[in-house]
Amino acid sequence: MRRITLIIIFTLSAYFSFGQNNTNSPYSAFGIGELETSDGTRNFGMGGSGNALRSDIFINLANPASLTALPPQSMATDAGINFRYTNLKNDINSVEVLNGNLSWAAIAFPINRKIGISFALNPKSNVGYTIYSTKSLDGTIMSYPVKYSGNGGLTEASFSIGAAAAKHLSLGLRSSVVWGSMIETNVDLPPMGSTITRVDNVNYIGATLKPGFQFHTKLSEKTYFTLGGTAELSSYLNGSSNLTVTSGTTLVMSEVNKHSQLELPFKGGLGMSLEFNRRYIVAADYTRSDYRKASVNLDVKGLALNETYHVGVELAPKFDAQRLGQVKRYRIGALYQTGYLVVSGVQINSYAATFGVSMPIRKDRNSLNVSMEIGKQGSLQSNLILENYCKLNLGFCLWERWFIPRKYD
Repeated sequence: MRRITLIIIFTLSAYFSFGQNNTNSPYSAFGIGELETSDGTRNFGMGGSGNALRSDIFINLANPASLTALPPQSMATDAGINFRYTNLKNDINSVEVLNGNLSWAAIAFPINRKIGISFALNPKSNVGYTIYSTKSLDGTIMSYPVKYSGNGGLTEASFSIGAAAAKHLSLGLRSSVVWGSMIETNVDLPPMGSTITRVDNVNYIGATLKPGFQFHTKLSEKTYFTLGGTAELSSYLNGSSNLTVTSGTTLVMSEVNKHSQLELPFKGGLGMSLEFNRRYIVAADYTRSDYRKASVNLDVKGLALNETYHVGVELAPKFDAQRLGQVKRYRIGALYQTGYLVVSGVQINSYAATFGVSMPIRKDRNSLNVSMEIGKQGSLQSNLILENYCKLNLGFCLWERWFIPRKYD
């Protein structure tokens, strides 16, 4: 009961933590913001791969079919805390920023030997930027400063179920509620007259479905192969906006619109993994989402086909089947994303290398997981901004045994 109470408190804390920004990227001003991938402690250190990962040690949020790998009579909780350092630079200046947030929170447990379920909360996108510019004063050659800023993003709460459909085949389905707000503030500071402030607050809510499968088989006595895939269906988020304009402290205009809509595109993913003697795992993923067919408050010329490539390796050199939860695991990976935004004719891509280690913190399966992602996003072409970033993730995976009869002398 004490563990359940802690989980409830933890989940509520996670809900309020997701209100904080986890980016200072100027590119988050476009579309739905900076896309987030929060699939679990293990995935983060393996380049974000996960469609074909199965484990009785870690929760895999990337593919609901993986829930059939959960051990019986157990419950797992997984959470990640994210810290990000970013250096933003163009041809003239550079600036350094630091952000932090809770990346994900998940609970998973099996219903029986063939069915597992999970509940999770994670960010889907982040918006956070401040841009300074100038405007020309009408009828003159003078200009005055303007400040553009934004914050918010989308959050996803999901319920997933995985079931063993056959000896080597598992099927899964994730249903999610997606909601969030994006607040855009424009401040004009003319040399004469009052400051003009325009605040546009848009709130969204909707639902998504993500079916998945995993085909897992034994190639030899100590070699296992898994093929996995997911398909996040295209969905619509209904929105309402509240626009206010003030001059100094005087309200000039207030307008409410309850009929906006945002379309998220279909996202498909495919992956495969090879596991050798439970000591070495190699995984690779490919995902694709076509934002050119979506509607995210941008002209069609500003959206692109987004393709992502992930590869990861996990090593457990001193693996001992009798001490499953007391084994250190080391991870390394890489990822490349073409990006869904086109700004000034340049597609905003990103690439990164990842590193991680899993360390036991108690008996059984409890572990502390430390991962790092070092990468680049953006470009210096066409007077754009290049982001060099380092993302540190601290993940905690805790296990509890359920329904175990106590023995008395």
